[in-house]
Amino acid sequence: MRLNRGNKKSSEILYIIIAITIMAFVLKGVVKYFNEQISDALLPLQSKIYLTGEDLKNKIENIKSYNKTYEENSDLRKQVSEKQMLEEETKYLREENRRLRELLAIKGEFNYNFKIGKVSFHQVRELYESFSISLGSENGMKKNMVVLSGKNLIGKVDKVINNYSTVQMITDQEVVVSVLTENNLLGIVRGDRSNQLFFEPSSMYEVELKVGDKVYTSGVSDIYPKGIYVGYISEVNEDEKNPMKKYKVGSEIDIFDLNEVIIMIGDENNVI
Repeated sequence: MRLNRGNKKSSEILYIIIAITIMAFVLKGVVKYFNEQISDALLPLQSKIYLTGEDLKNKIENIKSYNKTYEENSDLRKQVSEKQMLEEETKYLREENRRLRELLAIKGEFNYNFKIGKVSFHQVRELYESFSISLGSENGMKKNMVVLSGKNLIGKVDKVINNYSTVQMITDQEVVVSVLTENNLLGIVRGDRSNQLFFEPSSMYEVELKVGDKVYTSGVSDIYPKGIYVGYISEVNEDEKNPMKKYKVGSEIDIFDLNEVIIMIGDENNVI
């Protein structure tokens, strides 16, 4: 009797274990099925999120790469710019050096002491009338001192301030300079607010002048000493109604490249 009860209890336990096992397998299958369904449902979203993440990652990498390239290019442009500025500065200094050497070489050709002044200001509307230089009364500048560009007469000191002066150019229409041609013909030149001067001989019976003849200061002046080069006869105009020929005098001064000038301060024995 007890044996039968024990066998029956064992059988019940076995059935329970089998039922639990079956339920576990069924539940596992159900869970797996739902996991697969959920995975299938979420796959497009997961793919989109993944691709978005990859795209964002690539964009961030591209931005980093761009920033790095930009910084490298900026450094390169800066180096190139600094190199170009250095080359330009070197070129300017060499050119300035050359001009100053040429000006100093002229000193031996004159019996005058002189100073070299930098052109500090030159208005476009007064291109052939006046300009300013970086020398003033503090540097010994005085009114009517003669000013040259190289060996060429360009004007005279007109106004003197402490640290700068204004030069009146011979091309100013109000200026008249007594001159002498290389053929010893005396006359005057007048300015015309241009790069040309007009020569007027003092006599109707002038020596025949031709294009290319040189013109110098005559010395008949309280300002300009004799022998300073003014220019050359650039044009000869004849008028049947007027026996006096008209002459134009050209200058060899490049007004657009006027950087330094010579100020004559007196001869070696008589400094002004």
